[in-house]
Amino acid sequence: MKQKSVQNKNSEQRYVIILITISLCILGVYSQIFDKTYREYKHHQYSAEKKFKQETTTLRSNPKTNTGPVVKDYKLPWLFQREKSLEYHSPELKNYFLNKFQNDYGYDGQIDNLVSKELSRLEECYLDYTGASLYAQSVIDQSFEDLSNNVYGNAHSKSPAAIRTEKAISQLRKRILKLFNADKREYSVIFTSGSTQSIKKVGESFPWGKKSKFVYLKRSHNSVVGVREYAKMFGNGFFSISEEQINEKNSYFWHNLLNYNEADQQDQDQDQEGQQEETYHLFAYPAESNFDGSKFDLDWINQFKKNPPLKDTKWMVLLDAAAYVPTNSLDLEKYPADFVALSLYKMFGYPTGLGVLLARNEAISKFNKRYWGGGTIILASDETDFCLRHPRPSTKFEDGTLPFLDIITAKYGLQFLNNLGFEKITSHVYSLGKFLYDELDSLRWKNGERVVTIYGNWGKDNSRDVQGGIVSFNILDPNGEFISYSVASTLFSNAGIQVRTGCHCNPGSCSKYFGINEDDRITLMGKKSGCSDKIFQVNNKWLGAIRASLGYLSTFEDIEYFLFVFKNKIMPKYDY
Repeated sequence: MKQKSVQNKNSEQRYVIILITISLCILGVYSQIFDKTYREYKHHQYSAEKKFKQETTTLRSNPKTNTGPVVKDYKLPWLFQREKSLEYHSPELKNYFLNKFQNDYGYDGQIDNLVSKELSRLEECYLDYTGASLYAQSVIDQSFEDLSNNVYGNAHSKSPAAIRTEKAISQLRKRILKLFNADKREYSVIFTSGSTQSIKKVGESFPWGKKSKFVYLKRSHNSVVGVREYAKMFGNGFFSISEEQINEKNSYFWHNLLNYNEADQQDQDQDQEGQQEETYHLFAYPAESNFDGSKFDLDWINQFKKNPPLKDTKWMVLLDAAAYVPTNSLDLEKYPADFVALSLYKMFGYPTGLGVLLARNEAISKFNKRYWGGGTIILASDETDFCLRHPRPSTKFEDGTLPFLDIITAKYGLQFLNNLGFEKITSHVYSLGKFLYDELDSLRWKNGERVVTIYGNWGKDNSRDVQGGIVSFNILDPNGEFISYSVASTLFSNAGIQVRTGCHCNPGSCSKYFGINEDDRITLMGKKSGCSDKIFQVNNKWLGAIRASLGYLSTFEDIEYFLFVFKNKIMPKYDY
């Protein structure tokens, strides 16, 4: 009996072993099947991705002419579902756009070829040209070819490499003068790190007198507003002024503004030697607002210089052209500003960290430059305060070694813009901006309320003359309440769209459009940490807007995709 029990137990163990073995075999088979299926899935996924890339760069006929060259299609952001990636494209909408702006858009039909060649790396919808322009691939290729085949050295010597560098720098100065129609006998090109440093150089060396005033347009960039610190320290203070006040003919207004009286003409300040001290005032304003693209009257330059607000007052004019010159031409013979500040990377993307101060030689000769260093002097003593400064303005105001490799390669960006032509760039950018404005302005919620409020001069009959390539707006919900631009920024970013949000370093524009006052700013002290923080309102007032800015390589497809995302991914979240 006991033996039979043992046999049964052994038999059960064998069955268990057999079952385990069979189970393991089955698991092994399924594992192989799963592994094969997974590898096939990954291969299919890779093939799908490869096919998607091929499909999104397929060749199509030029829709403008239907007989034009074959061009590369716009590269779509990766994050949309592949099977829906082409749903936003509307040939009818593009035909409508081309019929309306065929004389303005696309550089005579070349835009698609240009984008295909110069921006093949771009897999986003880029609408932040005012923040930084995109560089063309050919500019990079030419720059690196130049640097690969030539040796450049510090220009502060007479060695072969230094001479080569000095020649290249001199050539770029001439190109810049020619671009802005500036006579080399009247203007000097001073290289800086950007428009902000260009403006700073004016502020720190301006011939401030005890009665000098700094007057600036309210809607100026912070870089201009900051000059008031020098006016407080060395002059007679500052005053911000509106567009309407600039044209004010009431002499009492200007008498009061400048603290000027008739005795000032007879009782000029005397220096220690008894000689008269000339009093110069500084007026500064942007050619174009970086907040909303509004263009300001360039003839204000002539007004202040040739027909000043008060007789016998002397003015110098500082023009902030950083947002203007990337898409507009500037003629300094027609509008002879004393100082023009600009950033080259905002014009053509590469190199960064390079700006220009265009200065009238007559005006800059009156500057009181304090610091000197590097190659700005000819001779100096190590014991006394003796130093012999360089007489040439471009050398006198460029402390230290210039970023000479950046300066040398900047010529290729200028060449690219010149080849396109600034008149065509202006028209191209205007066509896209106006189309985007018209489309956004026409949007309505189901209850008939407006979807957006747009800032700037787009709605004016002469918008072509008074509006640059910026569409600045805020989104309203169906009840007319503002939707957080911070939330909108995240939604756009998630869709592969780059726009800018906030006040854009332009406090005067936020005051104008949102009613921000000093009490509001005091409330924000200790709360805001920067432009990209989450605080977007104070005391039920908005602190900024969404800015879509266009540039020389922007396309209709950028606008079309932006509108698709706005209408189909953002609006449905709020239309109830």
